[in-house]
Amino acid sequence: MIKKEIIDRIRNETDIVELIGSYLPLKKAGKYYRALCPFHTEKAPSFYVSPERQIYHCFGCGVGGSVITFVMNYEKLSFPEAIKSLASRLGITLEFDKISSSNQPLYDTCEFAANFFTRQMNKSETAMNYLKRRGLKPETIQKFRLGFAPGGNLLYGEARKHRIPEDLLLNTGLISKKESGCYDWFFDRLIFPILSLSGKIIAFGGRVLDPKKEPKYLNSPETAIFRKGGNFYGLFQAKNFLRENTPIVVEGNFDLLSLVDKGILNVVAPLGTALTPEQALILRRYANCAIIAFDGDSSGRAATGRAIEVLLKANIEPQILMLPEGYDPDKYVLKFGKDGFLLAISKLYDYINYINVTMPNQTVSEKRAMLNQIMQLTALLDDEITQELYLNKISQLYNLDKTVLRSRLQKKELKPTRPSVKINPREERLLAIIAQNPEYAKLAKRELPTLAINDIGLRSITEIIYDNVEHSTEFGLVQLIESLPSDDLKTRLAGWAFYDETLPKKEEFVLRLKELKAAWLYRELLKAKAANETAEFEKLTDDYYQTKRQITALRCQGK
Repeated sequence: MIKKEIIDRIRNETDIVELIGSYLPLKKAGKYYRALCPFHTEKAPSFYVSPERQIYHCFGCGVGGSVITFVMNYEKLSFPEAIKSLASRLGITLEFDKISSSNQPLYDTCEFAANFFTRQMNKSETAMNYLKRRGLKPETIQKFRLGFAPGGNLLYGEARKHRIPEDLLLNTGLISKKESGCYDWFFDRLIFPILSLSGKIIAFGGRVLDPKKEPKYLNSPETAIFRKGGNFYGLFQAKNFLRENTPIVVEGNFDLLSLVDKGILNVVAPLGTALTPEQALILRRYANCAIIAFDGDSSGRAATGRAIEVLLKANIEPQILMLPEGYDPDKYVLKFGKDGFLLAISKLYDYINYINVTMPNQTVSEKRAMLNQIMQLTALLDDEITQELYLNKISQLYNLDKTVLRSRLQKKELKPTRPSVKINPREERLLAIIAQNPEYAKLAKRELPTLAINDIGLRSITEIIYDNVEHSTEFGLVQLIESLPSDDLKTRLAGWAFYDETLPKKEEFVLRLKELKAAWLYRELLKAKAANETAEFEKLTDDYYQTKRQITALRCQGK
């Protein structure tokens, strides 16, 4: 475990605006900063950062937390990994003990398998010759840790020799279990390890060497540490190049490897699936535009059309590379080299020109269908200036009145989300106050039992507040958020940082507490009466009327 004082130091010395601003383009909005949320697709900024309270919160999807939780969620890191990352930014040296995360055995098993596949490739003349024919340099092969999965269930046998539990092999998708026994998931395939953003191997892709065998590509099944739609192949290797260079999205692993081998490093590839909204959000963390470089055949064109829509919905400008029929990025860069590929990249199409050259547009009905497609995509644009520029282009290209085009958009205006939280439940309004004020938290602990909180989630927060409130030097929203057991509770509490109700006078606050307590006592005495618990009923009745008398006295004082 990392020492608590070190965690406190990292938390206190990290400026949340500077940190999040290094990932997102934050803009000043009153006393807050705001941006488009990196954790869900939106068109109006609803992600807010409070420099005063060192908290962030999205009013669209509800995520929120501290500098530590942001790094955990954005980089998909564990708590110790996020602390290590933040410590590195600050120049603080950390020492870790051997306590690992609950998923560490899964990562270790994947690492074991990757090393096994690498050894097997070095033994396989067939695999090595295949990579040579593809023209990959040894350093590219090593950088991406390519391997080979032989037949004969050799991985399963090797894992048993090393006493790796069968359930770990199953839970990482490395083997499948049938009635007749366990079998390697990958066999007779070239292996592509898939890495997380932190560089841990989380899954594998496999490609057949014999073109007659199917399926051509096979990925690991989804596991606790791997989701196909939420990762890219090559993202770990590319991430340091994506901020300064427009991301290039290709379809296949060898498309990516061939480009990287020739020195084009800002490349990622979806994992055998169409580009997903979650993958688009990952791209948006790095840039506001992306190059789609899919295959030049009909299936590549269809995939490009789907990717354009996904990117526009994620507020990313798509730029399309039109490769000749029969070419993919792999074949193109091998034939024309790096300079030839970069020359092609310099002649990109926006979505209007792309649709104009790929859809039939000779007859009136064909032109109408093409324009409908273009206008549907234009309606996805939320930036008024960008939309105006595209409408000008459409108007000039097709000699149409822009007012007619605008009427076709039928786009609902989106009002920016404002950073104000309206908390309706009475108990949540009280907790929003005590979570930010240790003095009022002590009053609540004295006056209001945790059982009086009807909402179970709020009760959990109350218990943690009461446990921490006596240590006033450590009491605060950030510390409370990080001590909560679930993400739902963390995000709920983070929203309270933007709850700006004027702090009530202490007498008024105590009155609110006693009113909440009285309501709870009344519910409890009714339960005791229904259960014929006479002694408990009488005790609760006495407590209830005593509390009611105190409420009356406080109301009289306030007049």
